[in-house]
Amino acid sequence: MNSMTGFGYSEGEGAGVHMSVEIKSLNTRYLDMIVSTPPSLSVLEGRIRGKLQGSFIRGRLEVTVRIRDIEENMTVSVDNAAAEAWKTAFDNLSRVLEGEQKVSLEMLVQQDGVLKVSRERDSGAYWNILESLISDSTVQVLGMREKEGVELARDIESQLAVIESSLKRIKKWAPEVQREVEESLRSRFLEILGDDTGEQRIMVETAAWIVKTDINEEIVRLETHLGAFREDSAVKGAKGKKLDFLAQEMGREINTIGSKSPKAEVSREVVNMKDALEKVREQLRNVE
Repeated sequence: MNSMTGFGYSEGEGAGVHMSVEIKSLNTRYLDMIVSTPPSLSVLEGRIRGKLQGSFIRGRLEVTVRIRDIEENMTVSVDNAAAEAWKTAFDNLSRVLEGEQKVSLEMLVQQDGVLKVSRERDSGAYWNILESLISDSTVQVLGMREKEGVELARDIESQLAVIESSLKRIKKWAPEVQREVEESLRSRFLEILGDDTGEQRIMVETAAWIVKTDINEEIVRLETHLGAFREDSAVKGAKGKKLDFLAQEMGREINTIGSKSPKAEVSREVVNMKDALEKVREQLRNVE
């Protein structure tokens, strides 16, 4: 069992740059990825998503990639046409103002468009670095999710044990509950219909009500759901959705037991089971 929360960070250098990858994993119903890269690496976003999809099934992934130059890998060129245009403009201005100031090189290079700066970006070389950093960060996230998953499994099992203990007590009381219902119904029929009511009619009427209040089927189904829950918990891979479905089914059986049984002791155990199941479902929100 794995949780859906985790964190990973890795950084490294190569191809004249320093690069870092940060991955935050949060709980959500499906796999949702938000990838943030600088413009120079946006072309690699699809490859980043593809690599992460192979490691995660559910969860919200917030991926942040940062890059900075550690070596001069830029080239500077001169736009001669722009320089000539600026020089002509300054010369014309000088004549209009009847000045004799000459246009300096320093003045020209400060004008827009005269110098062009470009940085070489090798996406192939960057991907080699980035892929390794993503792998390292992913290992960290998965390790944290697995560690938290162990704690989740322990907490969930403790609540399942509460449900199981309450169910065993209810199962022990079930025959007694039926006898009490039967005796209560018999007394009411005699009170309403009188002593001359035929035994057969009383038995028929009582049997019909007993069927409506019988909780044995619910007990068996709840035991089955508990067993299936534990079996599925031990299976590797994503299981959160299936476990949540089983928890819903358990809730239905618990509610039915509570509505059918008039015994106060059973009602108390039903409350305990509902409380424990609510804690289970709360933990399942973070199970992958």
